[in-house]
Amino acid sequence: MYTGFVAPADDVVDDAVARALGAAGERGPRGGWRRVEHGSANLVVLAGRVAVRVARSADAASEALRAQRLIDALPALPFAVPRSAAPAIDDRAAGGVVAIAQERVDGEPHPSGSGDPVELRRLLDTLRETDLAPLRRHLAHRHTFFGGEEGLRLMTGEAVTMLAPTARERARRAAEAFVGLAPQGDVLTHGDLAGSNVLWTGGAASTVSGLIDWDLAAADDEAKDVAALATWHGWDLVAQIVPPEVTHRARVTAATYPLQLLCFAIAGCRPAEEIERALTRANDAYTG
Repeated sequence: MYTGFVAPADDVVDDAVARALGAAGERGPRGGWRRVEHGSANLVVLAGRVAVRVARSADAASEALRAQRLIDALPALPFAVPRSAAPAIDDRAAGGVVAIAQERVDGEPHPSGSGDPVELRRLLDTLRETDLAPLRRHLAHRHTFFGGEEGLRLMTGEAVTMLAPTARERARRAAEAFVGLAPQGDVLTHGDLAGSNVLWTGGAASTVSGLIDWDLAAADDEAKDVAALATWHGWDLVAQIVPPEVTHRARVTAATYPLQLLCFAIAGCRPAEEIERALTRANDAYTG
């Protein structure tokens, strides 16, 4: 798992984390902290009962604060979410960072390639049945991850032309199919419903115990979350719990994942090495 994303200086992060933990009443020594680096927008420090998210950039900071307002506005759900453990530390005016202390959510990611279809359908139903009205002002644009409406233009334009000639036609078809999907539904979608964002407990009879990282949550088509679940748990499993038309839209969505990652890097003005890495992955995905 890649961890080399741009990040604030360690001393800046440590200072903000210490103050966030103190505000949340968590007094454990720094030697007990565990730093998680694999998030592209935020890094996370785990300490006792608290998780502190530290934004990697100014744009990520604004989005993290918005997402936290969404989390705190969510109704009671059948699984835990990382609600605020203390007011956020916001040092942007002094050139510093944003650090958000959250209640730590218990559980572990489910192994890839398997899962309980009943539990996955329950997860989707919980999101679908959540009332959007009190949440709308806190939701992201449905294409926030890769740049919103500008990201769609990038996907069908500059991103495709950056690819190797052998990859362009396949990528162009994937992008055009995605952009051409008819709008469907208007339900709460998490936006990244897979891997370490969905936490489970219970061993063989495991159930979803928590859902973290709500930065991409939007009013959108359920197929977006189905695509993420399918890439982690398996398409055959997910096909058992959604209609064929939803599976189709999910496959069209998932086919653009390499392009979405490239557009994310371009739209977010990421360092050149991150853009080059995304370009290499997209070339590999669409060649052949």
